[in-house]
Amino acid sequence: METEIQGMKAQIARLAGPASKNESMEALLSEKAKSDEIGSNLLSLFKYMMDENRKTNMVLKGMHDKLDRMESELHADSGQEDQRDLKENKRFAKEQPVSGLDAKIMQIIQISGMSCADDIKKQMSYRGRNAASARLNRLYKLGLLERYQLGHKVYYKYDAGKTADTLIVSPPQ
Repeated sequence: METEIQGMKAQIARLAGPASKNESMEALLSEKAKSDEIGSNLLSLFKYMMDENRKTNMVLKGMHDKLDRMESELHADSGQEDQRDLKENKRFAKEQPVSGLDAKIMQIIQISGMSCADDIKKQMSYRGRNAASARLNRLYKLGLLERYQLGHKVYYKYDAGKTADTLIVSPPQ
């Protein structure tokens, strides 16, 4: 849409042309009219054309002003939406709701320092490693844990400094 607005502005500028040409043309025509009575019809035609040109320039100027206003409104609206989105993202980024099981997993990792899915499986008495791995991966994607791969195992670590500005909300137990 902005490219269309810019294109329309360029066309308007080309059509409008400089005002000094019209003024110099009027001066030449007035001199010509004084010296030549035969060209009076031609003179009246030129004056008519210049008046029409002036009217057209005024219309084009009005269109140009409207386009400027529309463009400024467009930029103002997008700027306000961006600011609202940033405020909402900051608000949601600072508060992370986690389930009771996830809070318990984070406590286990804090106590041990680093844990893998097998460690969580044993502590939480899961049947398989899949549930523990899924919960750990979800906590990593929320930004609450750091992930390190050592060999074939993936270890997760809780870094309190990384989540210092995040409030971890867990349900009452």
